[in-house]
Amino acid sequence: MKKILIADDHTMFINGLRLLLSAMPGFEVNGVASNGQQALDHLAHHPTDIILMDVNMPVLNGYQTTFQVRQKYPHVKIIILSMLADELSVTKLMEAGAHGYLFKNADEEELLEALETVLEDKIYITKEIRDKIHLTRKSTSAHEEVVKLSSREMDIARLIMEGYTNTEISDKLFISIRTAETHRKNILAKLRLKNTASLVKYLIDNKPFLGL
Repeated sequence: MKKILIADDHTMFINGLRLLLSAMPGFEVNGVASNGQQALDHLAHHPTDIILMDVNMPVLNGYQTTFQVRQKYPHVKIIILSMLADELSVTKLMEAGAHGYLFKNADEEELLEALETVLEDKIYITKEIRDKIHLTRKSTSAHEEVVKLSSREMDIARLIMEGYTNTEISDKLFISIRTAETHRKNILAKLRLKNTASLVKYLIDNKPFLGL
């Protein structure tokens, strides 16, 4: 019996998905989570084979959660369930480590096909968009590096994106200007960016995936 965790913050969708899965022999829903952190907490205490996960969730979104699950629980298969159909969104989620990508309105037949495919260590992308996606699995990338920023660096990155200067950041976070400058330099180094302008562009372009 393969155990499935559903991670989504919409109760009605969860209930409908559970009903759909209950009709599939060989699969069992062993938990639900309304955000990425709850999903990680569940995995720490309950053996799980597959996560069916939304992208837009509070606390930790689907992109952040996918990366962390792949780092901590590499055996767990991740299928994204979303209505995002643009190539950029799908590509980034798959490169973060997702094994499958389905639209939320997928029928029972396609859901079962996706489940069986990822359990065979293969990638499944819904047919509506699979021809548009060109995947490149990367061991390291700027997208992965941003997840490694400390919580303080994430706070500062958010303020930088909003246009705050080092002086304003130091006042807002009650740190010295020198500390603010050091954090800015460290963020640039981790993301392999040359200057603040390129950092702001990077953060704005990737905002949906970084929880900023």
